[in-house]
Amino acid sequence: MVRALVSSLAAAAMLLLFQSGARAQQAPAQRIAFNQSLLDSWLVVMPAVIKLGKSDAAPQSDDEARPHMERICAEAGFSSYETCGEVIGYVGMIVSACDRRSQSFRDPIPLMRRELARLEADTKMPPEAKARAIADVKEILTVFPEGFPREHIALMNANRDRVFAVLIATTK
Repeated sequence: MVRALVSSLAAAAMLLLFQSGARAQQAPAQRIAFNQSLLDSWLVVMPAVIKLGKSDAAPQSDDEARPHMERICAEAGFSSYETCGEVIGYVGMIVSACDRRSQSFRDPIPLMRRELARLEADTKMPPEAKARAIADVKEILTVFPEGFPREHIALMNANRDRVFAVLIATTK
């Protein structure tokens, strides 16, 4: 249950920030200087992002979403919309690698390598979607060839209870 919960929340946040077309305008994946302050801002921004996505007035386009997201990100303490999106995506990747038995966060790179192999072997996926998905995963693997920094995973685990509290609260 925890794995499905965190995966769906990470996906929802990513969809809000990087809806169709936004990915093409975004810079390539990069390492971020992840720290306690950015994680604290993530803990504030996620409930607001999920609430916006669930509302009857949820934005239907990038143009509609951007002003809402800029406001939400600024209120959460992010220096920019771009930094907010990077942190949401970064934390989402770590959250997606949560070990449900130990309820601890792990490096998502081994999972991404398995996902890449699965995508490459998929014969039913439409070719354009497959090529785009493979390119996205390869981009992340290029930026993190040795995996995510251990200190970032340790930071997430040190804040595990706070992270899970936010994730669980946003599903209610």
